[in-house]
Amino acid sequence: MTQLHFDTDIPFLWTALFHWLSDLLFITLLPKRMKRRWVTLLSLLLLPVQIALYSVIAPLRGMAFNLGMTLFAGWTLVPFLFFSDISLKNKVYYCARAFIIGASAVAFAWHIYWFYASRFSFLYAPYWEIAVMLLLGGGIIMLCWGLERRHRKEMRGMRVSIGNVLAAVGFALFVYILSSLSYTLLDTPFTAKSQGQIFLTRTIVYLGGMSFLFAFHLHLCDLYARTERDTLQHILDQQYENYRVRQETNELIHQKYHDLKHQIALLRSEVGSGQKLEYLDRMEQDIRAFEAQNKTGNEVLDTILTGKSLDCQQHGITMTVVADGHALDFMDVMDLSALFGNAIDNAIEAACQVREPEQRLVLLSVSRQKGFLSIRLKNRYEATPVNGDTLPQTTKRDKRYHGYGLKSMQATVEKYGGSFSINGADGWFDLAILIPLQAD
Repeated sequence: MTQLHFDTDIPFLWTALFHWLSDLLFITLLPKRMKRRWVTLLSLLLLPVQIALYSVIAPLRGMAFNLGMTLFAGWTLVPFLFFSDISLKNKVYYCARAFIIGASAVAFAWHIYWFYASRFSFLYAPYWEIAVMLLLGGGIIMLCWGLERRHRKEMRGMRVSIGNVLAAVGFALFVYILSSLSYTLLDTPFTAKSQGQIFLTRTIVYLGGMSFLFAFHLHLCDLYARTERDTLQHILDQQYENYRVRQETNELIHQKYHDLKHQIALLRSEVGSGQKLEYLDRMEQDIRAFEAQNKTGNEVLDTILTGKSLDCQQHGITMTVVADGHALDFMDVMDLSALFGNAIDNAIEAACQVREPEQRLVLLSVSRQKGFLSIRLKNRYEATPVNGDTLPQTTKRDKRYHGYGLKSMQATVEKYGGSFSINGADGWFDLAILIPLQAD
């Protein structure tokens, strides 16, 4: 075993590379503002800029280096600003976490390489350095990516508060200061003396900081998941309660119409003939039309459609329904009321925004197709086109429940092993649902 003495500072190339990779770790998981190929291309162009920037900072010493690193930390926010379709608060939050992950990966990998290369001469070679750095540092990045990916759903929907952002940034700054004390001229109880102690302190501080920030993130994800669950349950209960109210109202209306038919029959026998008889005929036809409408074969759907038809009439919306209600018999009452209640409510809300009354259209179809239950709901709307699983922006004044109707529907569809997609183009909003039908 031979002791070697070589430049123990981490080469600037590795620091820039791993900070770049840690940014990409989150950018690949977060919603994007542009297509994936453009993100890849522009990310590759940012790498040499990041390397050049850090090559200027690396030779600095003391406070000059720390000020340079502050600028470098700010630069790592640039990819989030360009590529990620999330709020600025979320961008700053994930940037702070990415900075600590990148620093942890490069510090740990270089510490291990320095420890063994200073003892075994054959490791003091460029190819060994590359192999060890990519294996260990890249391993940490991939491990973090795998852990973060398990909470991708929360990452894409969670809105981080300003307090949580300040907490993450403040802790990241604290970790950096604590890890850098040994590189300053200050003599403190936390300042290491030997090179080995300096590396060990820096590695432990960064790994501990990375672990703490991840635990903090898991806590936020858990709070978000519980809030989502409670809100979706509230919406489910609300739609079911609406269904129960509609059901009682419809029963009362049908009873009154039934009584009215008998009264018309009695009046017909007394009137005889003439204009009054024609008037009674028209009334009877209207009653028959009411009884015939929204008879799909599923009582729950019939109740929902009857109530929504009245809402459409109030807003001048034409709703056309072609539905095989028997295809829905396998679904729970609460699931049906939540699914169709939210879907038609959203369609009516969007159609109300259309300026031309004749263009206020809602089309619903429910059918069996090759072993699947197919539900299609189309409505006219005036908004920015959407596609895939992207949730459109709400038009409600209260933004707190943005997207929860669609999320509730998506959760219901997933409960039955189905798929859910939304598309919007040419003034039509199209909701498509496919649920596999099981044999009786």
